[in-house]
Amino acid sequence: MKARFCELALGLCVFFGPWAADKVCAQAASSQGNGLALHLTLAQAIEEALKANPSLKARGHQSRAAESEAKAADRSRWGALNAVGSYSYLNDDQIIRPMSSELMANGILGAPWDRSQAHYGLSYEIPLYLGGRLHNQIQIAKLEAKRSAELHEGTRWQVRFNVVSLYSSLQALEQAALALDGQIAALTQTRTNLDQMVSIGKRPEVDRLKVIEELEAARASHASLGADRRKVASLLLSVVGRDPAIELEVDPQTAPSMAATSGSALPLTVDDNSAIRAAKLAAEQAARGVKVARSDLLPRVIASANVFEHTGTRTDRDEETWGATVSVVLPLFEGGSRLLRVSAARARQAAAEEALRQAQLQTLAAWQDAVAKLEAAQTNLAAAAARVTAAAEAARIEQVRYDTGSSTIEDLLRARYREQAARAALATARADFVISAERINTIAEKEILP
Repeated sequence: MKARFCELALGLCVFFGPWAADKVCAQAASSQGNGLALHLTLAQAIEEALKANPSLKARGHQSRAAESEAKAADRSRWGALNAVGSYSYLNDDQIIRPMSSELMANGILGAPWDRSQAHYGLSYEIPLYLGGRLHNQIQIAKLEAKRSAELHEGTRWQVRFNVVSLYSSLQALEQAALALDGQIAALTQTRTNLDQMVSIGKRPEVDRLKVIEELEAARASHASLGADRRKVASLLLSVVGRDPAIELEVDPQTAPSMAATSGSALPLTVDDNSAIRAAKLAAEQAARGVKVARSDLLPRVIASANVFEHTGTRTDRDEETWGATVSVVLPLFEGGSRLLRVSAARARQAAAEEALRQAQLQTLAAWQDAVAKLEAAQTNLAAAAARVTAAAEAARIEQVRYDTGSSTIEDLLRARYREQAARAALATARADFVISAERINTIAEKEILP
């Protein structure tokens, strides 16, 4: 049982990011320094995790970055206005601006000559037609922003599932520890009774030694459960963005509600969660990428305009020039690289479509698995409850039989062990049921089950 809880906790730890932010850690350290344990309900743990979980916050930053990139790409359609300036020192005097009829009217000697020249002004360039490249690049950036938002939503549900799983596992460990406490108390009382019986010769020494052996084994198991509890509590604290060194208290485990959890009431499949939506967006991006690659085969039309001032250090004249240009570029030959880029883009599109299909199949498989585990958890929970009732009654009867001398110490110890194991199994079954129900919600990304 302990190994099972450890494996569950370590598996959930895979998706967790760095530790909490400094401010949260300082607050947690302050609570620890005051000697106060932090008590969290499940609702509080979920709320804190959705606000402070580092991996979720990182995904939010990535989503906002993608939104900014999409806005930047959209605004690139308006071209670029730049301030341009240059200075040059030449080997000989040269005219500071291109020749023109105005300059020639006064003769070549009247033109502004200088070897130390400065040129400054504004340059504006705007794309008129790029074969669809700019439009599709803008759409790809917008799709990336949507895809990042979908991944952020999926991370929110995954963080919620991690919190519920760790919280339920922690409750189960505490319940198992309580069951061991009861067994240790009973064994301690039995040992006290046997000490008196052995001293008067009513019971053999070997019975007392067997009880001592079982008692020490129970104490060792209790210590191991304590270590497992510390590990799971630390993982839970890290998920909610707090210092893992804080002492954590959770609500006692209660019997989960079985209402509205029948597998027959669940949808047959899930085909619209964030993973599938993100894969659809990626496939659409890849399709746009094919259009971007094909735009390299089409002409490009670019308009530009500029205005400049030209001056020199030895002349008192500032000359101004301006101009407007429309350029048309016809792609003719580039060694076949454009066609190869189109082929590569089509291959990426095919890969994205297969990834979408894989995401749909994986979600379907995960859903079927989750529904089956929920139904199994329901059955196991009912069986575990019945097992506790039977084991407790069997232990009571064996205690009476042993006290009356009609049973052996081995029978009594076995009965008590079965009772403790049944209580621990009930705690595990309750945790499994809660986790199975939350897995349904996580895959569907909806509050289907309470």
